[in-house]
Amino acid sequence: MTQAAKRTLFWCLTLALPVAALACLELLFRATGLFAPEPLFLEVPESHGAYLKFNPWVSRRYFDSTYAALPNLAPELFSRVKPASTFRILCIGESTTAGFPFDSQVPFPVQLREILAHAYPGRRFEVLNAGISAISSYVTLDMLPELLQETNPDVVVAYFGHNEFYGVYGSGSTLSPGGKRILVTTMLRAQHLYLVQMLKRALGALRSQPPSTAEDRTLMQNVIGDQDIALGSVQYRNTLEAFQDNLSAIADLCRGRGVPVVISNLVSNIGDQPPFHSLTHPSEPVDIKNVVGTALRGGDSLLAAGQPAGAEVRYLEAWRTDTANADVWFGIGRSKLARRDSAGALEWLTGARDRDAMRFRASEDFNTRIAGTAKKLGMKFVDMAGTFRRASPGGIIGRDLMCDHLHPNPQGYYLMATAFYHGVVSLGVLPAPSPAFVPPGTPYGVTDLDWEIGLLKIFPMIHEWPFKQVRVTRGDYRSHGDTSATRIAMEYLRTGFAWVRAHDRMGRVYLERGDFERARREYIAIAVYQPDDPWPYEQIARLYGTEENWPLRSVALLEGLMRSPLKGNIAYQLALSEEKQGHLEKAIRAMQLAAAAPELKREEHENASFYLAGLLSDGGRRDEAIRILRDILEANPAFVPARKFLSRLERNAP
Repeated sequence: MTQAAKRTLFWCLTLALPVAALACLELLFRATGLFAPEPLFLEVPESHGAYLKFNPWVSRRYFDSTYAALPNLAPELFSRVKPASTFRILCIGESTTAGFPFDSQVPFPVQLREILAHAYPGRRFEVLNAGISAISSYVTLDMLPELLQETNPDVVVAYFGHNEFYGVYGSGSTLSPGGKRILVTTMLRAQHLYLVQMLKRALGALRSQPPSTAEDRTLMQNVIGDQDIALGSVQYRNTLEAFQDNLSAIADLCRGRGVPVVISNLVSNIGDQPPFHSLTHPSEPVDIKNVVGTALRGGDSLLAAGQPAGAEVRYLEAWRTDTANADVWFGIGRSKLARRDSAGALEWLTGARDRDAMRFRASEDFNTRIAGTAKKLGMKFVDMAGTFRRASPGGIIGRDLMCDHLHPNPQGYYLMATAFYHGVVSLGVLPAPSPAFVPPGTPYGVTDLDWEIGLLKIFPMIHEWPFKQVRVTRGDYRSHGDTSATRIAMEYLRTGFAWVRAHDRMGRVYLERGDFERARREYIAIAVYQPDDPWPYEQIARLYGTEENWPLRSVALLEGLMRSPLKGNIAYQLALSEEKQGHLEKAIRAMQLAAAAPELKREEHENASFYLAGLLSDGGRRDEAIRILRDILEANPAFVPARKFLSRLERNAP
């Protein structure tokens, strides 16, 4: 071997040894489970069957673990092996997909499931919500292979794009390794290594406080890095290109598994949300800045005084001096809206959002890329922005459908669900729904309490940075609807007791008032969120019984009966309800089911059997009634009513 060859071999071995050592350490960690990455799925105990659920804390993979409040993933439970009769939809995205700031049945995935269930009665639908607040498309792309593998969806529904600058790994975020896509994707792949998790935890242990000097800083404040991102700047263009690449990669992953994708463009509040930050270039002379500022203040004063024409003149004066100023664009848009020039207002208000240098709301360029990529790669495109504009006064999306700068209110979330419903149906993977079915105009199972919970949750946030800062407490909050709902919502948020308990308490408040209809809505809300739970239907039946509405009581009891593994008590109540309506044969069948239920106690079983004997006797089936009464007395000779009834039947026997 030549000297040069020896030197080459020496350096190869020198470099290979540490790599081999690290590889062995990685294998050791994997074998022992030490420093395992946060899992995306958790196994449910075997007593529940072969089920998985989403891990609420999977965000620890991506966020600094020292943050006090990390966004959670909804703990969706689903069968590991999808039943052949189940149609499963996977929803991916950010905080809007998650449903922020609302809980439980308000987010569009739950409403979508309800629409589909009503459009296709008798068919089972699962709509799994994999949305996480404050993530970017990089994180969605990173989780998607696991999501597709484990959930085996029939359709993927996607809504994301607002967080490309300030979501985790966004280009303007403090939680980003840099603006280069290759660097971000490499780092995300490295997160799956146990060695990298070991290093992260070691660094986290050395840092006891979040990377913030202010104790009251929110997660939003902590993740904002670059607040001056101009429309069309290099950073803006690079982020837009990276988003399109991530979108294409997501489409390719789904296409590779044969899963169709329904994706929509993005909506945001342009009518009521002023720009968070207008860029002022340091190179501009001070006198020019003063001219713009003076004209803006003048326009604001005239608009507030109800003089939109004069305000528009002042705003246009400012615009001619600084055409990039987002506040100027917003002022012109608001003045045109006040003058009922909806088309002009839409153009200027959209321009104001797009020129907002603090990029919480995706610009129109992102919507253009979503639509173009969907068409190019065969995804089903839903024009969500158009849907919202058509449902908004003057075509301007504002507080009628939005609760802050970009999150819908419950009516807005329901509107999203209806738009995605039509998108899913148009794929042709389901048969055509009944032409008689039309989605209702309001969301399923949403009450004043749900509105109050979400609006109370967001109330402090929309009075803090980056919004206009006003010192408020929840005591300053004004109820959206029923003040009793506000009180229970405050208690729910303060104490953290169960959401179902909150709705049950609200239902009891209405029951005390004698408002049976609104009481029922609280239990309908629970039924929508927990569609396999018989308990809310039992409560609905109880309310119908109080009103002596026996037909609807029977309907509610049948719904509960279909969902309950313990049939006895529900079947017993159903029999009584059917008897009240004169449906003797139905009452007999229900009471037979109750009497045969193995979970009933001895006294309950005897009572159901005794009642069954009475129903059979009323139906002319005396011999069957006698046989049942003898069985009761054989088991319990001290059952006096059965003895008396049997004696009467035997005395009157032909």
